[in-house]
Amino acid sequence: MDNDSGPGRYRQEIRIPGAARYLLWGILVFSVVFAALIVIIPLPLYRLIGNSFEAAAAFVCMGVCLYAYRFWSGRVILLLAAFAFGEYGLATIFWYLSSLLPLTALLGRPFVFTSVAELSFFGFMLFFIAGFQIEGKKEPFPAVYSWLLFALFLVIPLLLIGTYGITLRTVLLLIQFIVVEQLIVVTIRYGFVRYPLLWAGICARCLFSMLYGLRETLFLYHPSWTFTLPLADKTFSVYDFLSVVGPIIIASIALLTLGLLDYIVKQGTDTQKPARF
Repeated sequence: MDNDSGPGRYRQEIRIPGAARYLLWGILVFSVVFAALIVIIPLPLYRLIGNSFEAAAAFVCMGVCLYAYRFWSGRVILLLAAFAFGEYGLATIFWYLSSLLPLTALLGRPFVFTSVAELSFFGFMLFFIAGFQIEGKKEPFPAVYSWLLFALFLVIPLLLIGTYGITLRTVLLLIQFIVVEQLIVVTIRYGFVRYPLLWAGICARCLFSMLYGLRETLFLYHPSWTFTLPLADKTFSVYDFLSVVGPIIIASIALLTLGLLDYIVKQGTDTQKPARF
């Protein structure tokens, strides 16, 4: 039903084709199943498939957002989300190819966390921070809560800095936690927490981004930390097992895209009412 949204305007209903939703739900389900396959697939092959799928899924989500922006709703948040997914896909390709370099003290997987790829991962969140602030309406949010969240998110990075000193890795981890905290606060403050799929995607993305940061700092320093999965009878180092971070991040970007589609459907499109004669 069209509702008036201002003089001479009405709210036009947006219909999202089922194929777009099925595609995104398929990516989500496959990523969760694939995460569990780490106990079966050899780790090098698992990483190859996982990173390839991660980049491909990011580009699919970029395409969905661009198509939605062009044909379903001209909301700028879709365009910013497309940029976020696109640069994340490119950063993932760079990250994985760099991780294949010979494993030395300066190159290989330990090197990538301190490369330019990390700035792209930060950029992903900054695009969403900007998009939420542009698209949403600021709501009351007590400043004390913001400061409490900020202090809470500083605890782990500062503990690692206290243990391992000020290094490029620990500083990047600190920045990562601050950016995550800002994304969570902005999501709440601008009302996007009301969209369940979008909020779930933000939470999953933030949680596993922090796990990724801890993998490349704390667990990198302790390769001897291992555990055995009883059912699979397979032993993993914590660092290697956290390769499941990639597939879950894929699930999070699928959730984010689904949440954005739900958002534009609920918001509709303002359209000029035809003149009456």
